[in-house]
Amino acid sequence: MDGPTFKNSTFADSASNKQTIRAAWFQKWRRRLRLEMFTREEMVWITSMVAAGGSFAPAYQWIATIDIDYGQPLGQWQQLAVVLSTQLFGWSLGNMLRHVFVGRRNGIVWPDTLPLSFLIQALYSKQPHTDSNNPHVLAASSITVNSHFTDEENPAEADNKGAQVCEEFSESEVGAATTSRTHLAVLTCITFVYQVFISYIAPIFKSFCLLCLWAPRNKLVSLLGSGWNGAGILSLTFDWEALGTLQPLITPLWAQAQYYAGAFIMMYILTPIGWHLNWWETQSQPIVSTNVFDTTGNVYNISLVHRMRNPEAEVEQFDHYVPGMLMYKTYSPVRLTVNSALGYICSVAAITAVTVHLALWHPQWLRQATSDMAHALLRLWDPRPLFRARTHCADVEMHVDGRTEALGPQSPHDERAQTKVTRVTWDIGYIVGRIGRVLIFTLTLCVAIMSPQLNISALPGWQTLIAICWAVLMCLPIGFVEAVTGFTLPMDLLPHMLGGLFQGPGTPIETSYFHLWATVPIRVALGWPGVRSFQLAHHCCPQDTPNTRNHPRRQLPWLKRGLLVGLVWGACVNHVSYTVFSRSLDERRSLPIETPDTNTLTAPKLIDFASSDPADILEEYYDNDDDVPIVSPMLGWHEPGEFGRLPAALSSELVVWGIVGPQSIFSVSSPYRMLFVYGALIGMILPPLFFLTHRLCQRIAQRSANRSWPYRMVRSLEIVAKEIQIPLVLTGMVAVPTIPANFVISGLAAAVLGQWWFRYRNKSLVDRSLYSAVLYTGTRVAIVGMFLLGQILTAKQMSLSFVSWWGNQIDNVEHCADI
Repeated sequence: MDGPTFKNSTFADSASNKQTIRAAWFQKWRRRLRLEMFTREEMVWITSMVAAGGSFAPAYQWIATIDIDYGQPLGQWQQLAVVLSTQLFGWSLGNMLRHVFVGRRNGIVWPDTLPLSFLIQALYSKQPHTDSNNPHVLAASSITVNSHFTDEENPAEADNKGAQVCEEFSESEVGAATTSRTHLAVLTCITFVYQVFISYIAPIFKSFCLLCLWAPRNKLVSLLGSGWNGAGILSLTFDWEALGTLQPLITPLWAQAQYYAGAFIMMYILTPIGWHLNWWETQSQPIVSTNVFDTTGNVYNISLVHRMRNPEAEVEQFDHYVPGMLMYKTYSPVRLTVNSALGYICSVAAITAVTVHLALWHPQWLRQATSDMAHALLRLWDPRPLFRARTHCADVEMHVDGRTEALGPQSPHDERAQTKVTRVTWDIGYIVGRIGRVLIFTLTLCVAIMSPQLNISALPGWQTLIAICWAVLMCLPIGFVEAVTGFTLPMDLLPHMLGGLFQGPGTPIETSYFHLWATVPIRVALGWPGVRSFQLAHHCCPQDTPNTRNHPRRQLPWLKRGLLVGLVWGACVNHVSYTVFSRSLDERRSLPIETPDTNTLTAPKLIDFASSDPADILEEYYDNDDDVPIVSPMLGWHEPGEFGRLPAALSSELVVWGIVGPQSIFSVSSPYRMLFVYGALIGMILPPLFFLTHRLCQRIAQRSANRSWPYRMVRSLEIVAKEIQIPLVLTGMVAVPTIPANFVISGLAAAVLGQWWFRYRNKSLVDRSLYSAVLYTGTRVAIVGMFLLGQILTAKQMSLSFVSWWGNQIDNVEHCADI
């Protein structure tokens, strides 16, 4: 019996060992699934790379506009060259701006990076749990200011010369997180369900117009109350996709209050009054629109003012798009809506005001930032760090000026330590990376300047160089406002005006190419491919760790490489997606059009714009008695409610500044001849006025008694003059029409009530950041899920539509009359 007993016991031990191995293997992969396979630094690197690659390349907005409006003048490889050059130049510019906007004083915290920063810190909490009864509560000591901000970088320590940082960013507020992970997961699911309900079942709550519900058939009421096509007075939105754009839980409340104050002044006061008083002859146009119009009130037809290639000819027959003569004098002058005209004034005033504001309130920061920017540009071309040798006494490996120094023992009892010679080996990785950055910067600059030789644009190289210099200079004021408040200044108008002024009328592609190089590098450099990722690493990765593997000098090269890889990969994926979409769009355009009166399919009538007379084109366009529709090759952009606003605004600006030109807009006979003068005067007068008022009240208060009523009045006026930021107010005034007008009341209410609730519940900035990240995640997942479901149903020739009821009227969601 010993044999069988021995065999059975051996089999049992083997089975037990296998179960133990399986349990250990399961626990190992379970820990990996809990993100323990990556360190915090690696997760920051992966997150930055994904964010840089997943962000939309701004150059494709320019490509899409000229493709639809001007007949695809660029080939696929030319489009890819434009996208890669602008993205890579923005990446190089972001590396230079890292020395200016990361880890500095003056309240530079980049509020929109805080949700992702604190989310990563919460997931990688290494401190013991503070609540033994609830192990899911985030460790409070793992998210503190002291671990990630030095005393100089703490926003609460910003002096009077820096930006005015509200008390939300004080050290006591940032300190700890008290929200459980289970609570955040439940909130994500609730947000997902809520967004599906808002978007699919009851879209009326995306634009809840009280005036339209009160008088649904009154056109004047609809003109004032529609949130998508009107002034948005008493119009509300409950869609977090619209409310969360401005980060109401994270952005400083003082900044949001001034932004919404500007939007309120524009949409509730200036726009209705200007439309009623017929400023610039605008009563024949809609009160709010991204389009431009003719004198009859119709949308401006680009095809009637700009000769282009023969639509019946093949694209391959033309080597390059050549703009022709203008016919806008025969057709009609350009007419703007009252909101667009006022927006042009405020756009010029905002850029002028922020420059004057920085020069008056923050001159020391402006000088230091300009110096750091110049030194960063010079260091890029300085070869001395590659060859200069230094000797350091340390017992660990160190990276010094491009070399790896292997140092010997430094113990005082070791006699060899006094006489040992340091062995120096050059860091090949650092040298290759340095040369690579120089090559990328040089190649992208050459592509921009040599665009005429590459058949991309006829814009001369010296004008492209001026656009690039404009982008480099405007990075400082625009980046300062984004770093402190999270808001982006209106930077599109002035480059369009300069490009149109250099090129003259009839050159929309060249004007837009100037605008491309003057604005896209700024967006890339200040976005996730640039400064924002460096700020995320600064927040998440401790700077005082003794481990050399986590030293910033070793993390920074890998972060730059990850951003570069993500940027190039994202541009290539965007290019493939856009190419496939363009081909499908061309196939749909080539199909015959069904006439409204008959069921027969008839080919549309095409106009030969290359050889026709302008008078004949106008006569045939307006006096068309045939049943066959006239189709121009310029399809243009439309405004279907809340979508298509940014491309439509860009297309309209190309008509105004590219086809017609600043010379005609600012001519003596034009009603818009004083727009630029008004904006420049507002931007140059208001900031000095508030600055002088603040200084005068400060001197008067020093001479008055502390308890007298004049002292209190002067002191209050001094605080008001100091707190009002003119650039933020002007930025809010130009928010509409690129953003639907229904966000004003709802956005302000969400900001005030949301931050008040967190203060009432004693929630810290970490909790607000985590809540904001959770709401954003649930909303995005719902939108992506509905989009994928719609694509699948479309492929199966099925529609994704809910039943029609009061909250889901497909033809009229807002219940407003046709305007």
